[in-house]
Amino acid sequence: YYEMLEERLPGHGEPVDELKSRGILLDGSTQDGDPRLLLQIFSETLIGPVFFEFIQRKKDEGFGEGNFTALFESIERDQLRRGVIESEA
Repeated sequence: YYEMLEERLPGHGEPVDELKSRGILLDGSTQDGDPRLLLQIFSETLIGPVFFEFIQRKKDEGFGEGNFTALFESIERDQLRRGVIESEA
């Protein structure tokens, strides 16, 4: 996921190592050199299935929907690397 951030959001300007170490997800857009970012993190489950989502908006009004796709793609790439699944190329 974090290895793809610069490709997905070129010029985002956020410290990727720090985001990764804290488990913070990054979504938004960087079109026209104007980053509109959403930083997102989820708490551990507290009671049963209850957890909290924390969001910091930097000019972005989205809901982090790009993170779900990016997380799925990063899991898929990891499974391809480990030979768990085969490419459909």
